[in-house]
Amino acid sequence: MEIEIKNFFIKNQIPLDRKFLVAASGGPDSMALVDLLRQMGVDLAVAHLDHQMREGSEQESVVLQDYCSKYNLPLHETTWPKSAHPQKGLEAAARDYRYAFLEKTADKIGARYLLTAHHGDDLLENIMIKFLRSGIPREMASLKAVSHRKDLIVLRPLLPYSKADLLAYVEKKNIPYVVDQTNNEAITVRNRLRKQVIPLLKAENPDLIKNALRFSQEVGATEAFLARQTRSLPDFTELLGAIRIDQEKMACDLEIEKAYLEDLIEKKYNERVQLNRALLAAKKTQEKGGLRIQFYQQYCWIYPVKEIAEQKQQSIKLDQPFVFQGRSFQLTVEKAAGSKAKKLVAVLPLKKKMAKEIENISFGSLPVGQKVRLPDGHHAKNKKLFAEKGIPSSLRSRCLAMMAGQEVLFIEHCYQLREENGSKMYLYELDLGAKERSLSN
Repeated sequence: MEIEIKNFFIKNQIPLDRKFLVAASGGPDSMALVDLLRQMGVDLAVAHLDHQMREGSEQESVVLQDYCSKYNLPLHETTWPKSAHPQKGLEAAARDYRYAFLEKTADKIGARYLLTAHHGDDLLENIMIKFLRSGIPREMASLKAVSHRKDLIVLRPLLPYSKADLLAYVEKKNIPYVVDQTNNEAITVRNRLRKQVIPLLKAENPDLIKNALRFSQEVGATEAFLARQTRSLPDFTELLGAIRIDQEKMACDLEIEKAYLEDLIEKKYNERVQLNRALLAAKKTQEKGGLRIQFYQQYCWIYPVKEIAEQKQQSIKLDQPFVFQGRSFQLTVEKAAGSKAKKLVAVLPLKKKMAKEIENISFGSLPVGQKVRLPDGHHAKNKKLFAEKGIPSSLRSRCLAMMAGQEVLFIEHCYQLREENGSKMYLYELDLGAKERSLSN
């Protein structure tokens, strides 16, 4: 197959008068890409990282240096010292180190475009690996022809071509390259798919790579459509160590709601999850990726499954910081906020028996069964107040409660005792560092 990449730039409206950085390993794929770009006459620089993860990797540098010297191309190289290799998660660490090097190099030379030599076989392998591991559609479109990484635009013009196409290209052009022998070892899922499974599938259908590219593009288009639809959905609120979304403002198609929640979970908790459609449609609680997705009253709540223990009521002193569930507060009779005040949380009543009342003020989670006084003088169970505010039972211990003796003065997000007469106390949330918080405990 004749390999041609100029149409890729035209189709994706990539201007050719820019500076381009290409990531090269010295293998046939990247050597083909470098040569194709060189023939286009673009302003090109080559970047190479020696991962030092296998014997003979230094030969890659020799091949690249010879090629770049022959055609007067700038070559930027570095190594990843073996001493910096982690004991676990080597592949992920290598990828992070590689992209950090590429980003730094691109910034140094003023290149906005980064090209990689990912090809159709890479795409097919990626789809199959994602299918085996999660089956999450958006993960199967992770290798896009054009994508963004921080300030870089990442281009992958070789996705329509197979590994065999690229190998034939460099052989025909007599371009030197290095073969990574570890690719032939069946020690990883990718290698086993490459050597044992994919050849059988290609025997059934020689157009398998075309189908993989079409599948990836259609999944990508679907994900892009869902992303546009979710932009009109309501913002979420962060409180009580959780995310809260008003369901009444989120009236939309089930697939759009699912995409919105999955994207939100990935952005806020760095967890890629696949929500259960049936449970989502029925508004029933489900747990994914260590998170609980719970529907209660008019709200959808998302929070870590790990329960936070109830914090028993403790006495406090005026003007002295105290810590509740990892947050810092201070109670004062002064309305003026101090320099550490983050926000005013509540204004609490202070009756005539001031000295005695101050001595009895405490903070903590609300005791189970504790009743609160209503404006008409009657008392109500606290669980009714929590239910009215849409706070599920698993999050109620996270609500700060202030009490004077046995009387409830304040429950965060739920209740505040109103007294028309008398003095006032001001409850502030503070912005304290970890060291300052530890001193407040």
